[in-house]
Amino acid sequence: MKTVICNSAQSFLDMAENDFLKGMDVHCVFPTTDTVKKMIMHCQKRHNIGHVSFAETTMEVVSAL
Repeated sequence: MKTVICNSAQSFLDMAENDFLKGMDVHCVFPTTDTVKKMIMHCQKRHNIGHVSFAETTMEVVSAL
């Protein structure tokens, strides 16, 4: 199966909404939070996307000093 590499959350959403990812595996290489991952997993089910994986980069939310 082919794997699509997504470089940003926006590119993932654009491709998912236009059904370009239907039946495809996706690897996300952009920094994510748990909230973004949950949103992507929701889109996975909604748009019939195959397996979704994430690079080990994460984005930590740092509170203002």
